[in-house]
This record gives sequence, structure tokens and C-alpha cells, in this order.
Amino acid sequence: MNKKKVIKKTCKSALIMLMFLISAFSCDSCDDDIDPNKLPPETHVGRNIVGCYVNGDLWLAYKNLAPSFQSDIWAMIEKKDNNTQLTVEARRRDLETGFHFFIMNPKENENLPIQSIGFNLIENGTCRGDYENCGSVFITKLDTIKNIISGRFSFTLKCKDSTSVVKVTDGRFDIRYYKCY
Repeated sequence: MNKKKVIKKTCKSALIMLMFLISAFSCDSCDDDIDPNKLPPETHVGRNIVGCYVNGDLWLAYKNLAPSFQSDIWAMIEKKDNNTQLTVEARRRDLETGFHFFIMNPKENENLPIQSIGFNLIENGTCRGDYENCGSVFITKLDTIKNIISGRFSFTLKCKDSTSVVKVTDGRFDIRYYKCY
């Protein structure tokens, strides 16, 4: 195995362990100020919260429950060739829904295209899939000292096996991210 692959595997293993530790020691009472009936306010403090409207219905992810040793909300910045890739993932285990997206070279105060999205945002699972080059993200905060990334996102996706459309609007996130490089 070459040195680059060993470093990448070690980094990913360390990231998984770190996510587990953060999840294990996070407290549910920290979410007491979150109203599950409202889109969260835009913040820039690393609250580990994601919210949006899916076809007009509110969708929130804010608890870092770790029954399978994975955090429900996480973000990672890693080097990819001569670029930097941001990955954001949010899940709702209770609804079995979630999404993840990738953007390249995140910059503060700039509208960036989403390179790839994977999603399952309809509770009955009738519309899920992976899409490329759709949607956008606007980074409102990129704090490389405290490892906080915040922003807004939106995308519209046509389900591959039907005529249904998933329209995600007013998306926002405020997450402490991990570096993998």
C-alpha cells in the first residue's frame, strides 16, 4: 500500500473515532433552545444544526445521536489533488431521511455550485438518488481556526424513476468541521 493511501486511511479512521467521541459526549439538553417547528436562525458558532424546506415541509437535523458510531450531522474538508473538497452530511434517523453534498474549494461570501448530492428526503423512500452539478451553496462563515462552516443551500432534483420533484429551499447549516489533510 502506498504512503498516500495509508495516510488517507489513517485520517478517515481518526475522523470516525473523533465523530464518535464528540457524539458520545454531546448532551441532548444542548438542543433545548431549538424549536422543532421552525427553521433555525442563521448562526456562525458551530451548533451542528441543519435545516431546510423539502417541498415546502420543514426538515431539521440537530441531534448527534450515535447508535451506529456515526454522527447525524458532520462536515469535513479534505485535500483532493490541487483542490479542497467540503462534504456536508445530515440525517434524521427517526425519519430515515438525509442528504450529503460536496462542493469544491469552499470560500466565504461566494455562491458555489454543488458538485454532487446524494439524498433520501421523502419519508417513504420513494424518491432518492445521486445527482451531479446541481444546486448551490453560499458560505456565510468559514472559520479555519475554530473549524466552523456555516451557509445556505438550495437544490431542485427530479426523481430518476418518476415525475416527482424534490425542491429544497431555504437550507442552512452551522457545523464544526473536521480537516482531513
